[in-house]
Amino acid sequence: MKKKILIALLIVVIASVSVMAFAGCNQGVKVGFQTGTTGQSYTEEYINLSPINYQNIANAVQDMVTGRIDYVITDIAPAQSIVNHENFAGKVKVIEIPLTDEIYCFAVNKDNDALKAQLNEFLLENSEKLKTLQAEYIAGTNEVKKIPSGNRNAENALIVATNAEFAPFEYTIGNDYAGYDMEVIHMFCVANGYELVIENMDFDAVVQSVNTKKAHVGAAALTFTEERAKQVNFTDKYYESTQVIICMADDTTFDECKTREDVEKILNSL
Repeated sequence: MKKKILIALLIVVIASVSVMAFAGCNQGVKVGFQTGTTGQSYTEEYINLSPINYQNIANAVQDMVTGRIDYVITDIAPAQSIVNHENFAGKVKVIEIPLTDEIYCFAVNKDNDALKAQLNEFLLENSEKLKTLQAEYIAGTNEVKKIPSGNRNAENALIVATNAEFAPFEYTIGNDYAGYDMEVIHMFCVANGYELVIENMDFDAVVQSVNTKKAHVGAAALTFTEERAKQVNFTDKYYESTQVIICMADDTTFDECKTREDVEKILNSL
């Protein structure tokens, strides 16, 4: 009899601890971001917020819509793309106040100065064309192009590491790839006689893949940082970006904000 009572008490204690632990994990305002991105480092600066990791920023927005998290912080281009998507249109909105200053570049192994120079030359020679193409992708008026991955064993293979979870820069359509980065790299390969081989991986593995020469190029909306520059070389910039907040369409928390300081004052008080 005593043994049964003891077991019953133990079950009650374990259940109570589990509930307390779960409650503790769910305290505070929950903010989602994509793992390994600037959104993660930005969010984690606020010790009063509860950061939530996602591999796909659209999944974070979906969780916000269903009430699992409160806000999402991500780059402005994918934020605009997501809120205009049929799954989210009218349900969420972007607080279009820049929270960071960032530039996107392609990553190249430090031993491959020739490839870096070749990419930079391509970006410069096609700057006006690429600027127009970029504007179309951001606005969602671009022609959708499916880009297949080629033969890794080809003599002229250019292996490109990406994370195809970040429309409009890189995403998948069936077994093919699409997005601004993918189209630019495809154009580069055509112009320079390479066979494009795309390898999809977690975002935080892209730089490491280039660093260890498993890939020649990293094309994944990579923000230049001093820390990443210790591992790889970066090309000239091809896009200027910033982090922004995505919230529910009826959320008025940030409606009166005019500046970054206004937003951050609220983030510190949540």
